[in-house]
Amino acid sequence: MYEQKKALYARIAELAKERTSIEPRNILIALTENQQVDWSFGEGVAQYLG
Repeated sequence: MYEQKKALYARIAELAKERTSIEPRNILIALTENQQVDWSFGEGVAQYLG
């Protein structure tokens, strides 16, 4: 998993430089993972927790 994320971040920086000329040192990537237990669709209820 960690190697995939490292490769993803590197590729994003590479493509940003190629397509926009933004230097990789100026790219910030924030990846937020979430699962069903992280969601509430109103009323403060965690619907997926049961």
